[in-house]
Amino acid sequence: MILKYEKWIVLPQATDSEIATLGLGEVESTLLVHRGIYTEDDLDEFLSPTLSSVHDPFLLPDMSNSVDRLLQAVDSKEIVGVFGDFDTDGISGTALLTRGLENLGLKVFPYVPHRVDEGHGISLQSLDFFSSKGVTLLITVDCGVSSINEIQTAQDMGIDTIVTDHHTALDGMPHAIAIVNPSLPNSSYPFKYLTGVGTAFKVMQALYQRKKIELPDELYVYVTLGTISDVGLMRDENRYLVSKGMDVLRKSEFVSLDALIKVSNASKKNLSTQDMSFGIIPRINVAGRLDHAKLSLRLLLSSDKSEADRLAQELNEMNKKRQSLTEKAMQEAKKQIKDDFKNGVPSIIFAGKSNWIPGILGLIAGRLSEEYHRPAIVASGDGEMFRASARSIPEFNMIAALDLCRDSFERYGGHPMAAGFTIKKDRLRDFRKAMSSVADELLSGLDVEPKLTIEAEISPSWINSDSLSFLNALEPYGEQNEEPIFMTSNMNVVDAKRVGAFKNHLKLTMEHQGRIYDSIAFRQGDRIDQCKGSLDLAYKPEMNYWNGKYNLQFIVSDFRPA
Repeated sequence: MILKYEKWIVLPQATDSEIATLGLGEVESTLLVHRGIYTEDDLDEFLSPTLSSVHDPFLLPDMSNSVDRLLQAVDSKEIVGVFGDFDTDGISGTALLTRGLENLGLKVFPYVPHRVDEGHGISLQSLDFFSSKGVTLLITVDCGVSSINEIQTAQDMGIDTIVTDHHTALDGMPHAIAIVNPSLPNSSYPFKYLTGVGTAFKVMQALYQRKKIELPDELYVYVTLGTISDVGLMRDENRYLVSKGMDVLRKSEFVSLDALIKVSNASKKNLSTQDMSFGIIPRINVAGRLDHAKLSLRLLLSSDKSEADRLAQELNEMNKKRQSLTEKAMQEAKKQIKDDFKNGVPSIIFAGKSNWIPGILGLIAGRLSEEYHRPAIVASGDGEMFRASARSIPEFNMIAALDLCRDSFERYGGHPMAAGFTIKKDRLRDFRKAMSSVADELLSGLDVEPKLTIEAEISPSWINSDSLSFLNALEPYGEQNEEPIFMTSNMNVVDAKRVGAFKNHLKLTMEHQGRIYDSIAFRQGDRIDQCKGSLDLAYKPEMNYWNGKYNLQFIVSDFRPA
């Protein structure tokens, strides 16, 4: 049997002493210990994050300069432009700054670029737009630290710029009024893992603090969207912000998100970070992937229910098209890379086709990287210039690797786990050769085979309303607080069938000690022949909400012969 993961690692269970100190059951205590929670005080802080996790915004670089300039704009009733990236982090940050500044009486023109026509970072097209609207102050979200020439152009046009970004500066710094970025070397901010929208939120926090005004709840919803989308570290301040934002979203009317929750078939009252990651956020991202991100921005800023419902439905239809395009491209990519796998999985995976739209390149790269546990680069282009998206694994710093090949690119940027670049066609062959050598060297001797971390081996009888409530209390899930995966040995296959529009998922009916459990294994449809007899199952238990009803369902991470 071919396993999805080469090795299953079951983490140690809590000791008797740890269980006694926490005063909970063995499984519950084990989950908490894995998260560094050993005392009741630790538990209280984790389950109910307090304002103590929210750090002084003025510890961020240039925050005072930023607030001073914004206060000047408020006092002088200047016209302000907001420029954000075209993903959910940038779109939600653009909405956050727009609403935050409008609440203070400013006239604000938000702008998100077209993925293909303008690309990442401030565009000259956007500067022409801002100039035509009389903008004298520009604020960026989730970008700007690399826009050296564009910010100089803005200055020449009489537009001051405040940069809010969390990306690493690669080639010097722009001459902006202020650069607010927690990742700068001179930053004394105690939490380095703010997202793009999180950094923009801190600017609004500082501004409202200076004006002695309470922050509007809607800003917490926007920061939650972007933080979950950008897979922000779910500890410290991020955990507080997302916890508060999710609470606001569950309990309050929020026209734009309510419309997306509806088309996603999620439950507003019990909305989870998984609902956000796999239901809401893909529908926000899809506009920028297939058309223009301004459609999603328009929805996030909408306060009209009929408009929000119409836009959400439009995004929902676009998302179905995106799923179809991605699935077709994935099948083409797998066929394409077969020759590269003749001598085993290579250190890095390359795939490309001229007609793959730029908006799905990152999705294909991510799927390839996840399936083969290797860094992956996927490109498309028709002519002399190609665009590429790269996704990586923890053992391989993608942006550092690309930096070693920087002379190959027209533009590039990103993070250790995700990056992108544009490259001339005649440089592709040499780049691929150089990047393969870099990957071979950096991954040499490392064990990079995929491993599945399992938090506890349990009997499914442990899963009841109390244990599910406990798992919900561990929300929000994310980086460094992943949703727990459990294992049950010797489950019997009662039925298995391929489901989904592309028949790429597995629907399993499993039996254990006389009880039946519905299970779903996403993107594992080609393993149906392995679903027979008795299996060990690695899974996440969830209450599936569909057509107004809840049913217990296991989300299967992997399975193997018992």
